[in-house]
Amino acid sequence: MIVKPAHSAAVALLGLTVLGLAAPTAAARVEPDPVVAGQRVSISDGGQCARDGAARVSSRLFGPVVLRPGEGGMGARARVAEGAAPGRYPVTIHCASGGASFTETVTVRDGRIEGLNAAQAAGGLALLALAAGAAFWLRRTVGGRS
Repeated sequence: MIVKPAHSAAVALLGLTVLGLAAPTAAARVEPDPVVAGQRVSISDGGQCARDGAARVSSRLFGPVVLRPGEGGMGARARVAEGAAPGRYPVTIHCASGGASFTETVTVRDGRIEGLNAAQAAGGLALLALAAGAAFWLRRTVGGRS
């Protein structure tokens, strides 16, 4: 097997990227970001607070929230206020009394939480039908050559 230098470099770069994405972050996390008013978010301390302490969150987006121990540190779920205007909001995690504080900025965008509308559902079905047709055509074309 011949290994080309460009392929080796691409594989190495991909490996470093994956390792960088898998590395734990050292700050508070609020996901998803951006959000819309009324949406539920997950809040995590990123493993920065002591698990035996009482960590809490403060933000105008959802009021006070108490974090509980979980798999990746302290965490909780909260709902963004229905009346939250579009903009950037600080979310601060306060570790147990005397502990550190971490702030994450969350973006609220204009929009509403809804399910799929009819146009989105029709578009998805059309794409699915197109993909099925293409797979059928390719299978017949490749199968006919042998």
